[in-house]
Amino acid sequence: MPKEFKEYVDFPVGSYWVYEDSISGIKDSIYLYGRNLTIYEFEQNYFNYERLEQNFYSSYNNYLRAQSCLFSDDPSFYEYSGYGYYAMRKNWNVEYIIKYDSLKILDEWYKNVYCIYTYAKNKIYYYWVKNIGLIKKENVDSSENWLLKSYHINN
Repeated sequence: MPKEFKEYVDFPVGSYWVYEDSISGIKDSIYLYGRNLTIYEFEQNYFNYERLEQNFYSSYNNYLRAQSCLFSDDPSFYEYSGYGYYAMRKNWNVEYIIKYDSLKILDEWYKNVYCIYTYAKNKIYYYWVKNIGLIKKENVDSSENWLLKSYHINN
């Protein structure tokens, strides 16, 4: 699994993120309580790859599970889905990827923001920052707009 990929999605157990929906005012605390990184054997035995699995507790959604997958022997085809969606390149689920120099969320400025727009099931924008994780999730269809209020990375 590429280091760049891990820097956006792989965090130590005990890390947490607090979000607020700017539309409804509902808050959600997401706590990472389980993490497993293993070598996964591809079912057709073409190649093996690292697989990240995470378990979260969410005060809004109860329990969430996230995992990474690789769809070819090219490491740029890794994708991560669960409490957010992340991919290093455009694929069947990603309309486009944009990198921002900076973005202000509430009163905090974040640098080098990576935005992924998905359209397979719902039209959602995911905004990621290296070594912090998901800072914003905007669902175009439902008008949900989850913004990061605070976080703790358990180093």
